[in-house]
Amino acid sequence: MSFAVGSKAADQAELEEIAFDSSLVFLPAEFRAAPLQGVLPGLLAPLRTLSGTSEVHVNKRDIIFLLDGSSNVGKTNFPYVRDFVTNVVNSLDVGSDNIRVGLVQFSDTPVTEFSLDTYQTKAELLAHLRRLQPQGGSGLNTGSALSYVHANHFTEAGGSRSREHVPQLLLLLTAGPAEDAYLPAANALARAGVLTLCVGASRANKAELEQIAFNPSLVYLMDDFSSLPALPQQLIQPLTTYVSGGVEEVPLAQPESKRDILFLFDGSANLVGQFPAVRDFLYKVIDELDVKPDGTRIAVAQYSDDVRVESRFDEHQNKPEILSLVKRMKIKTGKALNLGYALDYAQRYIFVKSAGSRIEDGVLQFLVLLVAGRSSDRLDTPALNLKQSGVVTFILQAKNADPAELGLMVPSPVFILAAESLPKIGDLQPQIVNLLKSVHNGAPTPVSGEKDVVFLIDGSEGVRSGFPLLKEFVQRVVESLDVGPDRVRVAVVQYSDRTRPEFYLNSYMDQQSVVSAVRRLTLLGGPTPNTGAALDFVLRNILISSAGSRIAEGVPQLLIVLTADRSGDDVRGPSVVVKRGGAGITEMQTISFIPDFAVAIPTFRQLGTVQQVISDRVIQLNREELSRLQPVLLPPTSPGVGSKKDVVFLIDGSQSAGPEFQYIRTLIERLVDYLDVGFDTTRVAVIQFSEDPRNAVRRLRPKGGRQVNIGGALEYVSRNIFKRPLGSRIEEGVPQFLVLISSGKSDDEVDDSAAELKQSGVAPFTVARNADQEELVKISLSPEYVFSVSTFRELPSLEQKLLTPITTLTSEQIQKILASTRYPSPAIESDAADIVFLIDSSDSIKPDDVAHIRDFVIKIVRRLNIGPNKVRIGVVQFSNEVFPEFYLKTHKSQAAVLDALRRLRFRGGSPLNTGRALEFVARNLFVKSAGSRIEDGVPQHLVLFLGGKSQDDISRFSQVISSSGIVSLGVGDRNIDRTELQTITNDPRLVFTVREFRELPSIEDRVMHAFGPSGVTPAPPGVDIPSPSRPEKKKADVVFLLDGSINFRRDTFQEVLRFVSEIVDTLYEGGDSIQVGLVQYNSDPTDEFFLKDFSTKQQIIDAINKVVYKGGRHANTKVGIEHLRQNHFVPEAGSRLDQRVPQIAFVITGGKSVEDAQEASLALTQKGVKVFAVGVKNIDSEEVGKIASNSATAFRVGNVQELSELSEQVLETLHDAMHETLCPGVTDISKACNLDVILGFDGSRDQNVFVTQKGLESKVDAVLNRISQMQRISCSGGQMPTVRVSVVANTPTGPVEAFDFVVIHFTDGVDGSLADLQKASEALRQEGVQALILVGLERVANLEQLMQLEFGRGFLYNRPLRLNLLDLDYELAEQLDNIAEKACCGVPCKCSGQRGDRGPIGSIGPKVRRLWPSLTPGGERGPPGVNGTQGFQGCPGQRGIKGSRGFPGEKGELGEIGLDGLDGEDGDKGLPGSSGEKGNPGRRGDKGPKGDKGERGDIGIRGDPGDSGRDSQQRGPKGETGDIGPMGLPGRDGVSGSPGETGKDVSASWGLGDSGNKGGPGQPGSVGEQGTRGAQVSTPGEAAVHLVPRVLQG
Repeated sequence: MSFAVGSKAADQAELEEIAFDSSLVFLPAEFRAAPLQGVLPGLLAPLRTLSGTSEVHVNKRDIIFLLDGSSNVGKTNFPYVRDFVTNVVNSLDVGSDNIRVGLVQFSDTPVTEFSLDTYQTKAELLAHLRRLQPQGGSGLNTGSALSYVHANHFTEAGGSRSREHVPQLLLLLTAGPAEDAYLPAANALARAGVLTLCVGASRANKAELEQIAFNPSLVYLMDDFSSLPALPQQLIQPLTTYVSGGVEEVPLAQPESKRDILFLFDGSANLVGQFPAVRDFLYKVIDELDVKPDGTRIAVAQYSDDVRVESRFDEHQNKPEILSLVKRMKIKTGKALNLGYALDYAQRYIFVKSAGSRIEDGVLQFLVLLVAGRSSDRLDTPALNLKQSGVVTFILQAKNADPAELGLMVPSPVFILAAESLPKIGDLQPQIVNLLKSVHNGAPTPVSGEKDVVFLIDGSEGVRSGFPLLKEFVQRVVESLDVGPDRVRVAVVQYSDRTRPEFYLNSYMDQQSVVSAVRRLTLLGGPTPNTGAALDFVLRNILISSAGSRIAEGVPQLLIVLTADRSGDDVRGPSVVVKRGGAGITEMQTISFIPDFAVAIPTFRQLGTVQQVISDRVIQLNREELSRLQPVLLPPTSPGVGSKKDVVFLIDGSQSAGPEFQYIRTLIERLVDYLDVGFDTTRVAVIQFSEDPRNAVRRLRPKGGRQVNIGGALEYVSRNIFKRPLGSRIEEGVPQFLVLISSGKSDDEVDDSAAELKQSGVAPFTVARNADQEELVKISLSPEYVFSVSTFRELPSLEQKLLTPITTLTSEQIQKILASTRYPSPAIESDAADIVFLIDSSDSIKPDDVAHIRDFVIKIVRRLNIGPNKVRIGVVQFSNEVFPEFYLKTHKSQAAVLDALRRLRFRGGSPLNTGRALEFVARNLFVKSAGSRIEDGVPQHLVLFLGGKSQDDISRFSQVISSSGIVSLGVGDRNIDRTELQTITNDPRLVFTVREFRELPSIEDRVMHAFGPSGVTPAPPGVDIPSPSRPEKKKADVVFLLDGSINFRRDTFQEVLRFVSEIVDTLYEGGDSIQVGLVQYNSDPTDEFFLKDFSTKQQIIDAINKVVYKGGRHANTKVGIEHLRQNHFVPEAGSRLDQRVPQIAFVITGGKSVEDAQEASLALTQKGVKVFAVGVKNIDSEEVGKIASNSATAFRVGNVQELSELSEQVLETLHDAMHETLCPGVTDISKACNLDVILGFDGSRDQNVFVTQKGLESKVDAVLNRISQMQRISCSGGQMPTVRVSVVANTPTGPVEAFDFVVIHFTDGVDGSLADLQKASEALRQEGVQALILVGLERVANLEQLMQLEFGRGFLYNRPLRLNLLDLDYELAEQLDNIAEKACCGVPCKCSGQRGDRGPIGSIGPKVRRLWPSLTPGGERGPPGVNGTQGFQGCPGQRGIKGSRGFPGEKGELGEIGLDGLDGEDGDKGLPGSSGEKGNPGRRGDKGPKGDKGERGDIGIRGDPGDSGRDSQQRGPKGETGDIGPMGLPGRDGVSGSPGETGKDVSASWGLGDSGNKGGPGQPGSVGEQGTRGAQVSTPGEAAVHLVPRVLQG
């Protein structure tokens, strides 16, 4: 094993390569005696702890895994633990002669999974690990588990080779604090030579693990369980290189001196049911102490209204005696909590010599006080007297204890430990034991040289380039300090988005060791420095006694924070801040003790210029100077202030608030500027309400409406906004605030909705003008949070009053205030009733009939006094199924009920199952859980609307309903079975029939009268819809322009006229001066009557009813509007425009105009006429918006039956127009929004991505269709955003260039370095790209890792998008909508409601038959004719003469047994039982019979071609003779040779030569032609001779 010591000139990197580990490199300032002497302690420490014998081989070791298997880990997280152990084992050389592994789980008790000698191979061991399951259990007895492994596993019987000097290692993994004494067992393991390493997760106590581990540097804390599988890389080195032998047991705490400790516990009713947990806590604390007569003495007492002493100091002086007493303790009980009396009693009768106290001998006197409530008496004087007597008090704060009271008793807030709850008081055990052992007196004054200095260093990516300079700065400051165990102690913590302690205050006790540790620092890395979380970590884990802090002894605690960027979270605490460029000076002053302690420099290179300043301040600061300095708490003056909060602004958007609405908007803008708004800090929502609440995230403007229904608004935010799906973090314990701004008294009940809101944990603040003070107190968190103003102009004066509670109240404080709130149960009023309307919505009635029934029910409801304590309404529709619309408890105001009724739609279905519907309402509506008050004696009514005969049995549940006291009313048309209705109602007088449902208004009074005997009283006039007082009568000139073309058929045109009549009837009240005109148009207009023609309401309605349908193929709305401007809104036609009477044009159209009507409408508007437009059926909202003056006067419905639903909304807007609250000639300010989208793809360069990704093409097609049809955004008015799409892919010339707005990239995973991709992503952001959205293709890996590259996605940033998402196109469209709002409208965030389920496939349209090929389709088949009306009932006959009395009849038989009553409601769900033991495996079942022969399978896919054959040297057998091939074609003739030379004539000179040899026979010549027949010359008998020429061959 190599150590390296070098001078300044040595290369540190070179030395680290030489040394066995970088921690074994030492660099003294120079090679002189003093600096080398300083290195010696650091050099000797590893020499002592890493000793061993030469026989030991590094591949031999025994390792025991001790795993937390309790509920702290749970089944959800245990797979991470299992993977962690598996990864470690995979990296080890496992074998019987190499590394042996054993495993033990523990919770309440330890259980051996396998011992060191159980498995001989790694494969067997891994197979067991794969089957590993958590042990379970709620306790965590770590000390018992440590003792268990020591006694049973680190022994020869357990497979240990400790006698062979094989290193013994224990790896402890725990997720919570120990619940028993662990130090003795940990020290015993250390003495035995076992090297213990600790891994902590979740709630693990770091200080506790450092005491268990053999060295604090081998404690590993993980933020969450999912990080565990990555930890083995850090553990392999210590597991495989450290060897045992000579391990020193370092005392981790000062030995206990003499002390007398009184445990004075609350024994009042505050602890009833929870005393056992407190008693167990006391038992474990005492068990940790050195109890003996000459050491620690214990006294125990309980208090409530008086004090009961359980044991004095002189009674039970040995640990077993006092523990036995504690185990038998019973709660004292008592109502009052006289804490002052208890303190005085303790001083007078317990902390005295006669009770065994050694106070006169100077022995420390400690009081451990448990307080779980407010004191009933004064305690300031007793607390002061106790302090002056020298008693040091430690307080355990629980439940409703008052922190202000407790602060009077302790020398420092450090001595107050708050328990989350009494069952969890055990969590405080390590802290209180540590305090009791480490505090030597109350607050001694240390020598001036004593200081604890902690450096908190920004280790995020923004520091990477300057990190060496930061290290050098820290080193220089440390070198200027007098480091020593009794002088200056130093710790270093590094942080980014997580926090990592480098070393603690008790890790190094000399300057050189600290400097060496600083030099070895490496950058932590991480995106954002969360300074607030890091400060909190330091306060909880560094500045504590177990980590070496001397805070309990009064030693000054100095924290030096070095950061280079603005914090990603909230910051508070004492510090000195150094920054490069990103951190704001205001933020630094907020962190620092006083603003002067904040120092800013431009770059890291200037650190040297402030080093001496920082060193001087650290050296000079002492206790006396710090006591003179008062911390400056800066007010929240910037968006960087605040921690996690959810704030909802609920704004009155009614007419009464409209004139001063701008002041409300300004107040909200100012408050939001003050708050630290962000996804992980403060979230803000804005809700506007009047008659119905709606989410108004868009640009704020008055909503309108005459009523102020605060109750309905509170109910809406409670059920819809303060919920997790809409971004609320109420389940995470984040404080929830509601700021209600109202213009007056509520028009509905607020009691129940306010109580429901507060019971859910929301803190409401109320701001109101001219409101009911008592009502505001009911709503607000407490009376001090009610703010009243006479005008909204005074709102700026409330800014700080609202900000203070929002920024300072914690969840605990809110819960404490709410816990003291009492909610009285509301009294039931005399006219209370529960009414359920059961409506036939089957195919036995027409869709129009449901509309008539709905309108009739609305009229009935208007006449009832609706309220939580008055009349409650429920509605159910039915056919073959039952469709509950809303229950009796759903709506608490008339407006809410009416709004729900307007949304009723025809359901359809057959057959008609009335019996089933009766059973449903009996079991589900008339029960307490649905809001029925049947148990309180409130009258119950069922109103049944029926349009046909039931197809199931109705008798049984009719009798059940009747016998339950429910009064049934039956309403039917001519098609119903009257006998059936009478069976249901059980009273013929409660059956009402009409010929058609459109005639229902004729029986309205009779139905209302039928409610009377049951106790329902109609509401007094004006109760249901209170209207604001009107100073003068209404004046208006209204001209209706009605589409008379084939857009409306003749029968539907009558519905339009009926709608117009209703508008006029409701609008025109007695004394009003309203004139009405009407024009019908198709391709040209027709005047029906002018403004001047009629002067009374009845004349106008009669004239409307006489209008005759015009017909026509085309509708030209432009011509119609121009006609109104030129011929109706003129004085000659009766217009009073010159008298400033409101002029209103009301256009109702059923289709698109043949000419664009926008210019004509604009001209009419500019003349001062407000244009209302109602579109029906075949016209879209955009077209209607072009006709209307502005968006407030544009309406659209799907069909004429829905016109009645618009009545109230239209009347409201007309009312506003008549009172000049709509400005003439002003249209919505709209802003164009151009959205440029880049669609990118990556994949293999040599493959088509659409071929490899099967579903991509169809998905991209759907995405393009969806994103190119974006909806309007808040600032675009009637315009749709313009979307341009560019597609980018890699080409031979590089990427295709496109626009620079939004990038949607389809990816198959990371191909290169993630760091390079992050740089590219940042470059896109810098270049102005608004968002980068990644979509994972099929089989993409590590998509969650890729999501780090995304930006601009808003609230849904943590939801990965994949190609296989069903609604990917909707998801992307929603993302683009949010981006467009932010980029074009400046809306920082937008909340969308949950997307509904996909609707069912629509029914097939009606078949159209062509009458002739050249003709257009024929019209629809008309409806069947109506049946004749039923005849009148005949007159009753004359009454007969009374007969004489008859003889008594025989006694009848016993009647049938009555019907069973309704089943009771389900009871509350019981608590889950404990899991049973796992049963024995069952025997193997008998072999089953042979199954039938299966069908022949499909033909398989063709297999891959086989491997090619190998070459062979052996000659194969001779093949068979092949067939004779075909004759070849003859060759071409050769070229004729040239004639040879003439031979020499030698005959003359030499004579003839000898004859040559005879040549061979020549080729036979070709057959010559047949010659002519010659003359016959032969004589008879002679043969004929033929001469044939000879063919010569050359």
